[in-house]
Amino acid sequence: MTSSTQPRITVVIPAFKRTEALMRAVWSAARQDLDPRAFEVIVVDSSPDDANQHAVESVAAATGRNVRCLRKTAEGPGPSRNLGARNAAGEFIAFLDSDCEATPGWLRAGLAAFGDEVGLVQGGVLPEPGVAAGVFAHYIVVEKETPLYETANIFYRCRAFAATAGFAPDLHPTSLQPMGGEDTRVAWQVKRSGWKSAFAADALVYHEVRAMPVWKWFIHKRLYVFPRIVGEFPELRRHFFLRYFYDRAQAAVLLAAAGLALAFAWPAAALLALPYVVLRTREPSKTLHGALRLARAALYFPRDLASLGLLAASSLKHGTLLL
Repeated sequence: MTSSTQPRITVVIPAFKRTEALMRAVWSAARQDLDPRAFEVIVVDSSPDDANQHAVESVAAATGRNVRCLRKTAEGPGPSRNLGARNAAGEFIAFLDSDCEATPGWLRAGLAAFGDEVGLVQGGVLPEPGVAAGVFAHYIVVEKETPLYETANIFYRCRAFAATAGFAPDLHPTSLQPMGGEDTRVAWQVKRSGWKSAFAADALVYHEVRAMPVWKWFIHKRLYVFPRIVGEFPELRRHFFLRYFYDRAQAAVLLAAAGLALAFAWPAAALLALPYVVLRTREPSKTLHGALRLARAALYFPRDLASLGLLAASSLKHGTLLL
């Protein structure tokens, strides 16, 4: 239990460059509708300059809230979250990414979801309102509990988190879009140790919608981490399509690729590509209608093939099949 002078919950935000986005995240965390004495905000910055530190200090001065910034070298967001957790005074920790903005009732709703046996609570994530979320944009959506437990918005009981190995360093520690996967591994360590999980839709944050270069959309590099995670936590398999495919599209693109390859000797085999075409053309689209929806399948086919290659390479490296 925390004393009356200690915060009940600590918000931890890892940061690397991108001061403008970080400011929005820190302001949203500082303006929660809880009693200001009930929470604190810790930003852990690993930028090469002190711009983020000055920005955090300006929010602390303007709001009078318990907001502070710690500094460390760049290892990716995981170790920054670990440092924030080690300095947390609260009974609970709320992890928020620096490209997200929390709604005013975020902390209150997250705390309300903790029962006696609950060790982690996942909150809702939606794209920022009023911004077009097109194909070549980065954002995430979490509308129900997912097996990935993204740290864009997640709460941990400190006792549950302390019993894990913590978040691992990222394979690309100075990238503005880290490889990821460390959040999934920590959550499953907590679940494996016997804690229950919960979902709080009202503990809502908005994720920044950010344009990305076409090549970053084409190479979905984060897929590379999942075969290794499945090898460590086989219980994750039941959440993937037919247990051995990342999703339905990856199963369909493998079938389509096999059919097109066989079509050179047996033309009828090209029909094996139909499930993929149907899957991709039936997906919602705000811009493509009628016959133009076939263009969606043509657009996604090389990307899905590249994703299949990433998953296959990782499966071979880690000795765990996930395609």
